[in-house]
Amino acid sequence: MVNVVNELLKQMVAYTPIYTLSSLGLVIGGRAGIFNVSGEGTMLAAASAGYIVALQTGNWLLGILASAAMGAAFGFTLVFIHETTKVSQFIIGISLVILGAGLSDLLYKLVLGVQLFIPEAPKVPEVRIPLLSRIPFLSAFINQNVIVYLTYALVILVYYFLYKTKPGLELRAVGENPKAADVVGINVTLTRYLTTTLGGALLGIAGGYLPLVVTGTYTPNITNGRGFIAVGIAIFASWRPERTFLGALLFAAIEAIALQMQLSGTVIPYQFFLMTPFIGILVVMWLFKKKVEFPASLGKPYSRE
Repeated sequence: MVNVVNELLKQMVAYTPIYTLSSLGLVIGGRAGIFNVSGEGTMLAAASAGYIVALQTGNWLLGILASAAMGAAFGFTLVFIHETTKVSQFIIGISLVILGAGLSDLLYKLVLGVQLFIPEAPKVPEVRIPLLSRIPFLSAFINQNVIVYLTYALVILVYYFLYKTKPGLELRAVGENPKAADVVGINVTLTRYLTTTLGGALLGIAGGYLPLVVTGTYTPNITNGRGFIAVGIAIFASWRPERTFLGALLFAAIEAIALQMQLSGTVIPYQFFLMTPFIGILVVMWLFKKKVEFPASLGKPYSRE
């Protein structure tokens, strides 16, 4: 029983960066007023790019960096189109989802073609902490890959930046009242560019995490809707990083339990387990519908008068 629970916890923690990094990327941009719904497409394109680079170079780190670069490019594209045309952020985001879905498969086929056996890319290594790694339950949280530890640190760092520093206060001011922020000398446009591009990079890393940690290979639709779930997590977390992390843990647990149920040989069709995260997001959104708070200018264009 202990081994089963420990394995379940380990899988939950291993899945956590997917949801944490993606939703955290949305929170950073959202706090500056950019409602980025392109997470699914961004993660798909980044997963493909990261897998290809890691496979071609034999280096997982270069793969992760490629994923981050692809994600940053998507984030920059979203804010660039919005700031120059004032087109709805939602419409741009959905367009990028479609673009990312097509681009991911196109990149894969252009570089690797059609193969009978999909080669495995170098995976992100695990880091084991001596002595502590032998303790039941605790070991599930510390016998993990490098990105898990970086995710822990990033949640703390983003929280501290947003709520304990002057630049973080200025960033939140842009999302709440861009006109007032502009009056006191804050560059609203630059803030939105930087935060959305950085947020896109985090989405990209979350996408690259899938082939370089979870599966080792790339398959079409590898994200399986996780980018949309990240949007839901950011919303019900009220765009706060600490709540985002708790939401990520919840959905990582749902996914880990679903995987264990599939492996147990249950008679329940596997399609049901593919549905469980989406059922979960609907339930959570309903439960927290009255407690959700949005930055006042989220999704709204701003033009300097």
